[in-house]
Formats: sequence, structure tokens, C-alpha cells
Amino acid sequence: MSLVDGLLRASLPLIPRRVLWTVARRYVAGDELEDALGVVARLRGEGFGTILDVLGEGVESAAHARAAAAEYHRALVRLPAVDAHTVVSVKPTHLGLSVGTELCSELLSELCAAAAAQGRRVRLEMEDAPTIDGTLAVFSGLRERHPNLGCVLQARLFRTRDDVDRLLAGGPLNVRLVKGIYLEPASIAWTEDRDICRSYLELARRLIDGGAFVGLATHDDLLGDNLLALLRERGLDRGPPAARRYEFQLLLGVRRELAETWRDAGHHVRIYVPYGREWHAYSLRRLRRNPQIARHVLRALVARGA
Repeated sequence: MSLVDGLLRASLPLIPRRVLWTVARRYVAGDELEDALGVVARLRGEGFGTILDVLGEGVESAAHARAAAAEYHRALVRLPAVDAHTVVSVKPTHLGLSVGTELCSELLSELCAAAAAQGRRVRLEMEDAPTIDGTLAVFSGLRERHPNLGCVLQARLFRTRDDVDRLLAGGPLNVRLVKGIYLEPASIAWTEDRDICRSYLELARRLIDGGAFVGLATHDDLLGDNLLALLRERGLDRGPPAARRYEFQLLLGVRRELAETWRDAGHHVRIYVPYGREWHAYSLRRLRRNPQIARHVLRALVARGA
């Protein structure tokens, strides 16, 4: 990371919310469920699958966790009208992991049951390193009872290879593989992109060879080319896209042209659609990972005289 990029990242929390929102709306469907449903319907019409996420994390009370769960159930009631296959994605600390694994397991189990009644999948996200053991404990405790539950794994972490092996040993597995947005210390994670990409490719190979379904979440052209070569090598890029054991996944507002390229080549592509009023922390993480966009935000800040 350059000194300039480091200074940009450090200054991001100082940017007024009104300025940050001018960029955040690129990544966020809107404040309300209706905004997200409109985006889901549009993307579905364009040939993309979708992942719906209610923004929020780090809740410290059971009441707030239950309120978050209630919003997910409200979304499940409305989703069938616009798409039958949207995956629901949840952060463990949004469902009360910080309060206790029992509460998180209870709320997640109820959500999985409601989603299963619609033939819909749920994906338990992965957050920063201190929450991983608790997250995997919740996932491991529920995966047999709720086969529609999947998880997320981060390629940047040293531990993930061992986590992959343990999870594969536990039976059928559905994983979203990401580089990892949380900036972890060098003692537990790779910090250079080339090392993270190398780890990602190795983990994708292990998951595919282990029989898992893998959501290949990346916006990286070179990594994408290497993943396509792996899929061809394993013969997985044949047959109807919906029947394959992989799909590509991208964030709303990021690399639209890449999503279209993969879609037009016959791969199933799913777009992550977040919504809600807790967009601020989510947007800051996006900007910390993309200093070029952060520069645009700072230029907008100067231009507005904020």
C-alpha cells in the first residue's frame, strides 16, 4: 500500500455522510426493501441471479438481533413476487453472534426454515477474524439440519485451508469464496494481493475437488481467467449453467462489464444486492479496499466545499 493510499484510508471516516452517499448508492440498492426488490427484479430480467443482504452488523442486544431477523423474514415474504431463486445472505453479528452463539443459531435456524419453504438458500457470511470460530460453530451446528445453509470463506486468512478441510469432511458444502474485505494483521493473513490470489486459487481447487458448490466471488480479471482455466480443466464448465457446481459472484455496482462477459459466455452470474440504512460501515469497507474510488470521493468533498 502506498503512503497516499494509507492516508486516504485513514481519512475516510472524516468524510461527511452526504458526500459518501454519492458513491455508496453505487453499491447499495437503497434504504428500503422496496428499493432492493426493484434491483433484484431488474437484474433477474437481465439474466443475473441475486443475493439479498440486509445491511447491519455488530448488534449488541437480543432485541436488535431479533429486529434484524424480522427484516429478513419480511424480505422472504416479498421475494417470491420478484424472484424465486435469490439467495439470502446474513452476517452473524447482525443476528446476535456478539450476544451469544445460542441466539445467533436460533435466529439463523428460523430463517433457514423459512427460506427452505420457498426452496431458497441462505448464506452465512464471514466477518473479521475474532468472529470466525463462533461463526463456524454456528454453521457447523446447523448445516446438517438445514442443508440450504451455506457459508463464506476468506482466501486472505492463513487458517482457511484447514477450515476448508474440516468443512469438507462434514458432508455436502456450499461456499462463497472471497478474497476477504477485512484488513487483518500480517501474523494471520496475507496482505499482498498476489499472495491472496494464489491462496484463492488453491482453495477453489480444494473445494471443487472436494465436491463442494463454490460461489467464485471476484472482480479480478487475472484471477477470473485462472479460475476459468481450472473449471475447464475439471470439466465443470459444461452442461446447463444452473446444474453446474459453481457460479461467479460480483458486488452490485462493481465490474458490470465483467459480469456481462461471464454471463454472455454461458456462466451463471449472481450479483450481491445489499440494502438498508446501515450503509455507512459497508461503504467504508468498500472504499478502504479501493483507494481509487476513495480519491473520487475526496475530490467530490473538495468540490462541494464540505
